[in-house]
Amino acid sequence: MGSEFNLVSQDAQRALEEFAQDFAAALVQEPAREWAKEFGLYKASRALKTTWPIPVTAAGYKEFLGDLKYRSLFEKSISMVPKTWQDGVAELASIVEAPDFIGWGAEPAAMATAAKSLLNEIIAGQLEDNPACWDTKNFFAADHPVNIFDSAAGTFDNDVTGAGTDPTVNNLAEAMTNFSLIKAPNGRSLGLRMTHVLHATAKTELWRGILEKDLIIEAVGSAFGSVNNIYKGTVIPIPCDEFTDDDQWYPLALNKPGMKPWVTQDEGSPEEIRQDKTDALYKSTLKVGIAYILRGNGALALPQCIQRWAGTAP
Repeated sequence: MGSEFNLVSQDAQRALEEFAQDFAAALVQEPAREWAKEFGLYKASRALKTTWPIPVTAAGYKEFLGDLKYRSLFEKSISMVPKTWQDGVAELASIVEAPDFIGWGAEPAAMATAAKSLLNEIIAGQLEDNPACWDTKNFFAADHPVNIFDSAAGTFDNDVTGAGTDPTVNNLAEAMTNFSLIKAPNGRSLGLRMTHVLHATAKTELWRGILEKDLIIEAVGSAFGSVNNIYKGTVIPIPCDEFTDDDQWYPLALNKPGMKPWVTQDEGSPEEIRQDKTDALYKSTLKVGIAYILRGNGALALPQCIQRWAGTAP
């Protein structure tokens, strides 16, 4: 009686091993920027549900008068349940084992790129969908309460839509000012400063011209002239392939510890499932295949840290 090893086609098995090796190498080497992880609060976890506190009060010290005061971190929170995602390829074993089979081409690298971009796609989709926020407003809205427990504290606006909202030096300056005006729940300045701008890749050169050139063209009296670009290097532009609307851009203020516009979670690395000639896939279809499973999700968190500028209201 033959061993299990001898029952497996070496050609088909080896082809699947090569795919897995190429996928693993691409996952490490792929230069795609995981901006959803980088600019949000990220956690690698297998938890079936994760709850994140929303700071509705602000840190600050007051004179001690004999009675310690405590702030609750979980008066408001958001919960996130990971979803399961998958991608896979399968091919007839006869093709994989044929002498002229030259390998899987760029598919392992393409699947690795898609795996690294998944959280980006989730957050980009939510930013464009503009769902309801924990404060009962849409995430991008003109009337977010500064303090959800005190309506007298006023509101803030993180949604700028309409004509004239395309990327310009003047609009950049206005976005910076908008962040500086936002108050903390205690009525003091929240101290936000614009640090990055997320934009569609179609606007890459436009944003580079605004934020990387030494000189820019401005009106000087009744004419135009070159002036020093005071905004050079002040904000980092981040081109995002995942956006579907080229006319929207998203200023970020990430200078405050713990203040993040969204949260993301995944298991850290994909789960691999191989199906060779000993498995049910081959017995029913004569194919061998390999699949990868990802479990993760994302949720929008603090609207104070992000603005939406859009050419037209969605």
